[in-house]
Formats: sequence, structure tokens, C-alpha cells
Amino acid sequence: MKYMTWFINSIRAYPELALFLTLAIGYAVGKIKIGSFKIGSVTGVLITGVVIGQLNITINPTVKSVFFLLFLFTLGYNSGPQFFKGLRKDGIPQVIFAIIVCISGLISTVIVGKLLGYNAGQATGLAAGALTQSSIIGVAQDSISKLSLPSNEIKNMMDFVPVGYAVTYIFGTAGTVFILSTIAPKILGVNLEDECKIIESNFKNPDISSNLNSNISDIEYRAFVIDEHFAGKSVLDIEKTVSTNAVRSFIIRIKHNNSIFTAKEDTILNLGDKIVFSFKSNDMKNISLSSLGKEIFDLSLLNFPTENLSVYVKSKKVIGKSIDFIKKSTLTRGVYISKLNSNGEDLFYDKDILTLSGPKDIIENLSYKIGTPIFHTSETDMIFVSLGILLGGLIGIPSLVLGGIKINLSTSGGALIMGLIFGFIHSRRPQIGHIPIGTTWFLSNVGLTAFVAVVGINAGPGFVSGIKTSGISFLIAGIVVTTIPIIVGILIGKYIFKWKVPIILGACAGSMTTTAAVGAICEKSKSNIPVLGYTVTYAVSNIVLTIWGSILIFFF
Repeated sequence: MKYMTWFINSIRAYPELALFLTLAIGYAVGKIKIGSFKIGSVTGVLITGVVIGQLNITINPTVKSVFFLLFLFTLGYNSGPQFFKGLRKDGIPQVIFAIIVCISGLISTVIVGKLLGYNAGQATGLAAGALTQSSIIGVAQDSISKLSLPSNEIKNMMDFVPVGYAVTYIFGTAGTVFILSTIAPKILGVNLEDECKIIESNFKNPDISSNLNSNISDIEYRAFVIDEHFAGKSVLDIEKTVSTNAVRSFIIRIKHNNSIFTAKEDTILNLGDKIVFSFKSNDMKNISLSSLGKEIFDLSLLNFPTENLSVYVKSKKVIGKSIDFIKKSTLTRGVYISKLNSNGEDLFYDKDILTLSGPKDIIENLSYKIGTPIFHTSETDMIFVSLGILLGGLIGIPSLVLGGIKINLSTSGGALIMGLIFGFIHSRRPQIGHIPIGTTWFLSNVGLTAFVAVVGINAGPGFVSGIKTSGISFLIAGIVVTTIPIIVGILIGKYIFKWKVPIILGACAGSMTTTAAVGAICEKSKSNIPVLGYTVTYAVSNIVLTIWGSILIFFF
């Protein structure tokens, strides 16, 4: 008991330690799964923060503001290229779809909030959880803090935002998953798996996932000794014998006596020659490796540099071509497409990011023929990040007065918009503004959870009373606000945009920014086709729903 008292007094005296305690426990709670539903780090940290906040610990609000600005800038940075790509002609329908669904979420929140007599804090908390957009919390609290009201009213409203989020978020996520993956297909009278097969049949390369969702660790390099069966035959003849034409597999290196050289298609192999054979792991079932001869381990033969290099597509010979076309006409021997970050289609567009895997010397030479290689470093361009947040904050400060209420982007909204712009700039000029993948994860994930941790700790004392007074009504209100936009999305997708059902469901999941939902839909359909409707709508809705945190204040 004595040690517990010492521990509690210590985190009260040093609130920064309470923040890290909250993150540690919160991330552990977030890993808990209930069936197919995972609590998630944000909810886990928020709940933990509220519990620790019962100890009456207060953390300086500036801490949460700093983390939230980092999160929003990174959110915009990651979404920027896809967001502006969605503004192209072929992405406009999905942009419009996402905006309509988001507006229906805004309207349903306003109507439900008005009917139940909610204030600005309750309404924005409802929107944050029911529409599964945690960034609304920060934007809303920032806007509420600027209202011309008594300080105690402002604090009560700000404290209730995370309360509403916590009560409604679980159904917001789990309900969206259940409706889109289970209820909607039955209502629409389709079999998701069959529908996806029909769509896939229209693609030149139907198995999108098997061609794209892999990395350099999926490329295997195996050494063999040529026996009498293949002695005297050419490299190309051997490759055709051991694998089908649909599979990219190559003899890339040959060791003859003690001389090692690069294999060419017309190279004739001799008895006892040693070779390196390359192929993708998921193609192994289509390759007769045993017929190559005895497998060996020869360090001198297998010890050559390989690379996993990302390239911004720029060449007119590649843009607009299918993956299948590129593999046959552009890629050289031993080179594989390991990943393509684009809109999910099997066509290349300007500034799509293509990842090539294979021998380093071949990869780097080929990359310049396709576009601009991205030689990543572990260093973050902090000038770029800091300047982006600064400019975003400055453009978010000026206010527009409507009906006596000041409405502005706020520093957080400005950081989000500038993140979009700076992310787009980086996509066009990859040499500037580089943020490593690990850093973007930290800034976005830890930025958000640290912000939520502070919110939970500071709001902790008022959380219990908020649940007691509004818990049941909030739960019901959340179910309504979650369900209405989904229904709207399904209806307009079917009758206005006339999309196929898997695309509609993917677009609804993206518009609700619920990644778990698109995962469940793909699992149910046994296909990645629903992702085609998810990517653009997700990028757009992340931005629009975040802005609702400020807009909702105007109605309450």
C-alpha cells in the first residue's frame, strides 16, 4: 500500500509520467479483440486516460495541441496525393459520393442533437464516435474553447466531447462492419463473392492482390547444379521448361568453373554449371524446381546485392498501361513488381509509386526508364514538417463571423489543409519533404493517441457523471447517426452512381473512414475488389469529417 501511495503521488507530481503510463496501458488494451472487433489503440488509450484521470491529474493543454498538430499534418501529408488524384475526372464520382455521405452524417448529427437538446460538446462528441473520426475531438475542442461563454460552461462542453466519443465509437465501428459486410449484401440481394468474381473477370489481371501485395522478402533466389537433363540447353529453354509463361522466373547468374557472370537468354549451360534461379514465393506451385537439378548453397554465387526500390511513374511508355503489359514489355530479366501504391486499379498513372525488386544494378538502371527513383533515407525533413504546421496554423487563425459566432479553420484545421498541400508537393517533387514510413506512423498514430491520452486524463473527473446523465440516450443517438449515412451511401451508390455492390460497400466503408469495415468486406467476398471504392472516399472523408468538428459548433 505504501508503494502504491508513492506511485500515485509521483505521477501526480510529474504528470508527464501519467501520459506515458496511459499510452503503455492504452496500447495494451487496444490489442484486445472481441470476436472480429478490435478495440483499437485510440479507444484503448482514451479509456485508460479517463481511468487515470480519476486521480485528478492535469496535463498542460499545450501538450495535446502539439501532438494533435503533428497528427493532422501527417494525416494530410499521407492523404494529399490520393486526395488531389481523386479530383481528376475519373475520381470525381467517388469524391462526390464521399461528400454526400459526410453531409448526411452532419445533417443526422444536427437533427438528433437538436431533438435531444444537446450542446456543442455533446453534438461533436456524438459525431466523433458515431462517424468514427477521432480527429473531430481536437477540432471541436479547439472551436469550443473560442466561444464567448462562461469558462465553466466551456470546460463542461469540452470535457463531454470525449465522453460522447467513447460511448458511441464502439457501435460506430462494429456497427459499420456488421451492416456493410453482413446486412447490406442481403438487402441488396447479392452474393459478394460471386459479384467480385464477375468484376475480376473484366480485368486483364484479375488477381490484383497476388501481383501487388508483396515485398522483396517474397523474392526467392535459389542455387542449383545443372545435371545431364539440361546440359547443352539455353537459359530461355530451361526457364520455359520449369515454369509456365504466366510466371516470372529466371536464371539470373551462372557460375562456370570459378567464373560468375550474368545469364542471358541464349547462354548455353554445361553439365555441372551452377545457377541462381529467381521467382516469387507465391509462384512456387507453378514451378518445377526439382527438375533443375540438385539444390546447393554457394555463398559466392548467391552473395549479390538486391534492392527494393520505389519509383514515381513518369514515363509515357508506362502511364496508362496495365500491369500485365508492363511485366511483358518493360521489366527486364530478374525484375519484379513487388508493390504498387495507386488507386487500386491495375493501370499505372502519373506519379503512382511503383516498387521494383531484383538485383540492385538492374533495378537502378531500369528505374530511370520508368520515372524517378526514390532513394529513401531515415532522415525526416523537419524544415518541411515544421514550416507546414506553422503556415497551416497561421492560415487557420483568421475568423469569419456568422450570426455572431466566429468560425475559422483553427490552427488544427489549417495544419490539416497544409498537410494535404505539402503531401501533394512531395508527391510531385519526391526529392523534398521526405518523411520515412516509420516516422509517419509515429507522427500520426502516437500523435493522435498522445492527444487522446491528454484529453482522457483531463476529462476524467467529469466522465463518470457524463455517462450517468447521458449514457443510454447517447448510445441510441450514436446508432442512429452511424446508420443513416450508411443507408444513404448504399442507396445513392445503387440508384444514382449505379456502381456494383462490392464497390458501393467499399465506398461506404471509406466514407465512414472505417478500415475494419473494408477488411471485413474483403474477407467476406474473398477479394480485394471492394478496395477500388475505398481509397479515394477514405482520403476525402478523412478531411471532410474532420472539418465537421468546427462546422457543428455553428448549429449548437
